[in-house]
Amino acid sequence: MGTPILITTTFENEQDAERLARILLEQRLAACARVSVAGKSMYWWQGRISEAQEYELTLKSTRELYPEIEALIQAEHPYQTPEIVATAFVAGSAAYFAWLEEELRQ
Repeated sequence: MGTPILITTTFENEQDAERLARILLEQRLAACARVSVAGKSMYWWQGRISEAQEYELTLKSTRELYPEIEALIQAEHPYQTPEIVATAFVAGSAAYFAWLEEELRQ
């Protein structure tokens, strides 16, 4: 079994987040994708503090598929430097992890 992870990235609009979610699901790189309003992001960009309303895309996948997922996000994302972070699960339901593994590309 692969190592389950959550991968998060953000978008300026919901349509871009949903488009990338569908691509990742169709390629079986993610077992589940959730698009939600992340709220206002404040960050340094090009020497000044910027603000933006963003949508968050959270993906459930495995560490083994992460390199492909990161490459696809980099290629398809409209941001020059998108946030792409992965977080490992500390614990979780064995049944959920089995489902996750079953739905992903082998």
